[in-house]
Amino acid sequence: MIRFSPLLTDLRSGGARGAGTDALAGTLTAILLIPQALAYALLAGLPPQMGLYASVLPVIVYALLGSSRTLAVGPVAVAAVMVSAALTPYADGDMDRYATGAMILSALTGLILLGFAALRLGWLANLVSHPVLSGFTTGAALFIIATQIAGLTGIPAQGGHALPDVVWALVEQAGEAQGLVMVIGAASLLVLMLGRGPLVVALTRAGLAPALATAISRVVPLLVIFAVTGLSALLDWSAQGVAVVGAVPQGLPLPTLRFVTEPGWLMLLPSAVMIAVIGYVESISVAKTLAFRRKEKVSPDRELAALGAANLMAAVASTMPVAGGFSRSMVNFDAGARTQFAAVITALWVAAAAFLFTGVLAELPKAVLSALIVVAVWQLVDLASLRRNLAYDRMEGAAQFMTGVGVLGLGIEPGLLLGVSVAMLSFLYRTSRPHIAVVGRMADQAHFRNIRRHPVQTFPGLLLMRVDESLYFANAPYLEDALQTHILETPNLRAVLLIMSGVNAVDASGLEVLETLEAALAAQGVNLHLAEVKGPVTDRLAGTHLMQRLGRHRLHLSAQDALNDLIGGPQG
Repeated sequence: MIRFSPLLTDLRSGGARGAGTDALAGTLTAILLIPQALAYALLAGLPPQMGLYASVLPVIVYALLGSSRTLAVGPVAVAAVMVSAALTPYADGDMDRYATGAMILSALTGLILLGFAALRLGWLANLVSHPVLSGFTTGAALFIIATQIAGLTGIPAQGGHALPDVVWALVEQAGEAQGLVMVIGAASLLVLMLGRGPLVVALTRAGLAPALATAISRVVPLLVIFAVTGLSALLDWSAQGVAVVGAVPQGLPLPTLRFVTEPGWLMLLPSAVMIAVIGYVESISVAKTLAFRRKEKVSPDRELAALGAANLMAAVASTMPVAGGFSRSMVNFDAGARTQFAAVITALWVAAAAFLFTGVLAELPKAVLSALIVVAVWQLVDLASLRRNLAYDRMEGAAQFMTGVGVLGLGIEPGLLLGVSVAMLSFLYRTSRPHIAVVGRMADQAHFRNIRRHPVQTFPGLLLMRVDESLYFANAPYLEDALQTHILETPNLRAVLLIMSGVNAVDASGLEVLETLEAALAAQGVNLHLAEVKGPVTDRLAGTHLMQRLGRHRLHLSAQDALNDLIGGPQG
């Protein structure tokens, strides 16, 4: 058991000496997690207590199994809005079916992640590029902010799954905005925003240590919740039409498997796949970033298994899917967490809150939770990276832009699929037109460079070309045409040398191009030579008709070796 659990291994090897630091980090993370958990459950369309449920047993399961020492798992904003998008049509207004659907989504997400782990598919995270992920999170954050306008103003709009639907619903019912709710929402927003950067700056200038000032700022959301809840109860805001949380069951529910026999598994499967992929990509990105800062490592496949087990536990604990959260993980990391014992402390604090403080939340205005959501997700909006990517690489920038626009205009899942599709198409387009350079030798050096970029020495009757891309089906026709064009433009040709230092793989289509080229050149009395072929490519080509035709004498370790053979000995 100790060998199977990284946490127990850390504690056994001396991590227990840092238990005090972990306990402090876990406490600070819990202070941030408790209000976020309530808010994200509301964002998912679920009762607020389900956010607390998602922050106890699933967190402990991940703490035991995860390879990251500082990743803080629990409910996250993007997954919450994806849950809402999946369950709204599924439940069709039936809240019991809605809650059961959340458990089914958690179970499916867990099973999918465990399946990926069994197949060692941790590399799947690479299919969602950083620009696409940034565009997705930015679009999702802006969409989430738009959905919270109703809660901040008291407009009874139900919104929709895309920004135009949300905006239209708000415009149609703008006249029903409630002045008191708007005051509560605006005041909560203002205090929460001031409680971040400005409060830290002010306290630091007043002489407090930066670490202490930051720790105090983490308490602001909880203080806002308790202060506004007290005012609401004192002034009886609920009687004045202010939407409040209402009665929250005390404690944690008993583990259950009642969702297993419920219908709807197939209907929710596509959404669960999206939640699993995005939750994993977001989690592994944060985990790798934090691990790199401390020269630690995380295992992608172990993370798949740990997150899968955590989501299965979320289903058993009657709650929503979970993933690693950026803001909580940063708090955990900055507070000095050394092991996942900090996460166990966080879970214990949340469990204590579920038993001791849920009765206090009945009069909490929902506008406060909407304000918490807006402040939390605003940090996900990243327009600066869009500008950088558009300036550096228009294709990557276009994929990022289309992902964000797709999320806003079409919805969460269609927007992500659009972004991934644009990124994959741009990759196929880029690699389908590989760079092929005619090269020569730099004077008195064994270096070969593009004849259009450098003053180089060329050799009559010899054509030296460098291919800067793997050879596969998408670029085989272009490669064949380009090679033929260069060959036809070379007078008195007697040999062609392909420098393959940039070729990482050759598939069947690429092999066919090389074999056709070699046969066509041989028919004209011209020899084809290959140089700098990488080991794995050589292994793959071994035994092919091409290698039999070339033999060892036309396969060269370096371009200089090939040139020596072709011009009759070492030169320069």
